[in-house]
Amino acid sequence: MKKGLFYTLLIVFIAIFAFAAYQLGSYFMEKQRSDDINKEASKFVDYHSGNEEGNSSGNGAGEGDPEKIEVDFESLFAINPDIVGWIYCPNTLINYPIVQGSDNDYYLTHLIDDSWNENGSIFMDFENSSDFSDSNTLIYGHNMKTGAMFAELMNYKTQSFYDAHPYIYIMTPQQNYRMDLFAGCIVDHNAPIYTIWPSSDVISDLMANSTFSSDNGYPDGNIVTLSTCTSAYDNARYVILGELVTVE
Repeated sequence: MKKGLFYTLLIVFIAIFAFAAYQLGSYFMEKQRSDDINKEASKFVDYHSGNEEGNSSGNGAGEGDPEKIEVDFESLFAINPDIVGWIYCPNTLINYPIVQGSDNDYYLTHLIDDSWNENGSIFMDFENSSDFSDSNTLIYGHNMKTGAMFAELMNYKTQSFYDAHPYIYIMTPQQNYRMDLFAGCIVDHNAPIYTIWPSSDVISDLMANSTFSSDNGYPDGNIVTLSTCTSAYDNARYVILGELVTVE
């Protein structure tokens, strides 16, 4: 190999390596920034102990009862008035504020402090009523390779994970809810479930093709659809459906 060609290839390989290292470093820096912002928000979540004396660990760990949380929304509004709720699945990484923007694009790439970040935020469809009063409330989140955001929803493809986590909590300034899960399914990005008023046929079809079996029957009240990306095929999404049940 001629010396000139050798050095040319060496420079190319070094450039490729440097670019890959930069991309990888940026990826983990953005993840760390996202974690820090959400950790800051979690300071306003109180994880009660079993004897009700309280434990504000801020991350659901320690001696607190993971089933019992309270959210200080007044303090969260000071961080971002777009916050409309908090989603929380005990003993998982799903523990985030829910925001709602003026469109469905902004929070795909912005954190709750309005800084740009590819992790984005957990956000409600801009056409939904922010108080979860719609027939179907749509909530979106990225499926991050780090396990952040809605990545753990993918675990509902297995029955054992559903059996261990059959419900998710949604706390709002008006009311707290338990989301009793009844279906999980791979769908197209424009599937008919992506509407505020899905038909009974659409819901029944998702239940029939669910990745897990549930004893929860057809929902009587309002539902929530959690949506994230999946690599099953191009533009595929994985959705989890649950009925909202009021809790104190």
